[in-house]
Amino acid sequence: MNTRIGAKVIVICGSLILLTFQSEGQSPSVPIYRQDVNSQADGDLVRAANLFAKSNTLTLATIREQLHRPSCQLDLPRPNTSKLRPREVWERARASYLRVGWFYLCTHCDQWRLNMAGGYLLTRDGAVGTGYHVVEPPRDLREGCLIVADDSGKIFPVSEILAANRDSDACILRIQGSGFAPLPLNTNVWPGDAAFCLSDPLGRRGYFSEGIVNRFFALPERRLPYTPGAPMFSPTRINVSTDWSFGSSGAPVLDEFGNAIGHVSLLAMEGTDLKEAAGEKTADPATIIFHEATSARDILWLVKAPK
Repeated sequence: MNTRIGAKVIVICGSLILLTFQSEGQSPSVPIYRQDVNSQADGDLVRAANLFAKSNTLTLATIREQLHRPSCQLDLPRPNTSKLRPREVWERARASYLRVGWFYLCTHCDQWRLNMAGGYLLTRDGAVGTGYHVVEPPRDLREGCLIVADDSGKIFPVSEILAANRDSDACILRIQGSGFAPLPLNTNVWPGDAAFCLSDPLGRRGYFSEGIVNRFFALPERRLPYTPGAPMFSPTRINVSTDWSFGSSGAPVLDEFGNAIGHVSLLAMEGTDLKEAAGEKTADPATIIFHEATSARDILWLVKAPK
């Protein structure tokens, strides 16, 4: 029996009234992601293996060398200034969102693994922003390649690491193609401003969350790496109340205009036992989870305007 709900005809007082019901719980353009995380990963593994077998991907030595590049030239789009509805922010985020990570053979278990996080398009010709720690080769990597996947599951090889900075957890890489939908970068941000994130926490694809900007803080000063005589700089981080978790790294954090104000860097769980601090023993801690994002400013540190 076909149990799918389509249209139902009801007779009231001799008249026919046609009631139409939507068969899903979402608008027609909204994707339904599979909850079976393992099945999703199996499909990605097959596509990644095919790419690795056929494509001339970057070598591990080349990636490690290019991660020392301090800057690159990009023609970035101007920030949007028209306020969007949250669903429109989601549409912008989804059009730009990419998964970035490693397909590799593990040194410990002799199995091929796929370790994917997030990224976002910066230019129409395929420059992609993400976290440094997303692109850094895994410690248990024997061989493999760095890859990027879009929302449809299409997988791209990474053709080049354009610039990176470990201290600010920022990296710009390139995939081949054109006509992509980039997110402009915006640094005109205040505490209390809306902050959105689209990512894949714990492998749950397409998770969209809204919060606010909580605060800005600076990491200790250091010199720009790989640049002799470079000035001192202090990476800027943003705390937001937007939700994310493991697997969200590198995913864009957006404002209400559809600009990227940064990207996911880490989760920091802090707690203290208030009663124990007062001299009482208890197992009831007070804990807070800080959602920490790399600022768009530190992506801009990697970019030089074209001459």
